[in-house]
Amino acid sequence: MKFRIPYLLFLCYFMFLFGCRYPIAKQDELETDTLFLELTGSKATDCNAEGIRLSKTIQLDQAETVWDQCIQTNPNEVVVHLNRLRFYYLLDEYEHLKQKITKEAPSRSSVTYTTILKELEVRLRNEERVVLLDALSRLKGWELYSYEELANYYLQTGNFVYAEGYFNQILEVVPFHENALYGMADIQVQKSNWYSLLDYAKSLEVAAKKNQEFHFYFVKANYELGRYETALKWAESATPNEKTQISFLEVWRDTLLVLKDSPRWDNLLPYYRKAVERGYAVPESVFFPTLSKEGKDVRKASRSGRS
Repeated sequence: MKFRIPYLLFLCYFMFLFGCRYPIAKQDELETDTLFLELTGSKATDCNAEGIRLSKTIQLDQAETVWDQCIQTNPNEVVVHLNRLRFYYLLDEYEHLKQKITKEAPSRSSVTYTTILKELEVRLRNEERVVLLDALSRLKGWELYSYEELANYYLQTGNFVYAEGYFNQILEVVPFHENALYGMADIQVQKSNWYSLLDYAKSLEVAAKKNQEFHFYFVKANYELGRYETALKWAESATPNEKTQISFLEVWRDTLLVLKDSPRWDNLLPYYRKAVERGYAVPESVFFPTLSKEGKDVRKASRSGRS
């Protein structure tokens, strides 16, 4: 027992001396990471290389200092920003990085940060991009852009709770923000919230300027709510391009199947064939069940309650 206290004191001194304030569990990630970027022919070449070396040899406090100094002397060098972001991302030190970016306060017109975001997107470093966008969302001028980018990311990854949260933040500032309304409508479809979907569709009818393809939401909501005649009217008034989308054609077809014993497909066929030209592979006889004799028989039996 008498040797234990001196040993612990020595260990504490050793950790203090080498600045080991980060989780050592991240050592393997840093040592083996392949996404740090080299630089040549730049004033930042040497400090960038030193930052990478210190990061990979787990000299973390020294690496942090070098990355900060390198950015201070080369504020427009995108690669250095990307490497500093990578450094903190691998260490799960998100808040520490966000505080630094908030302090540096890049303007919304910053070409450097616009390029950083684009590079992260091209390099498929999406989680790092989320960390950066979250930091930028705290800065004046970046809020709406960051919220929208984050909302779209979470919508694409199926995290509807987060997506809805960011879209709502946009709508609190701009109640008829077109893209946010489309995003919220898409979420209501996924969640089968048909009354809410109608509300967002009505807002889009007023707000939509660039994109007039909101008819699907009216058709889908009214179809699911059993308002088939209303759904059909919205289907017929949709834009030609919207009518070629398979999800739209499916609900349009289903509405006709409910309303008519022997529906005619004349209005749908041209749009279905355009969808086929774009790569849709379901045969006509399958997509439109009453085009074949077998389909007609199944349809007749179904409508008469025998199947």
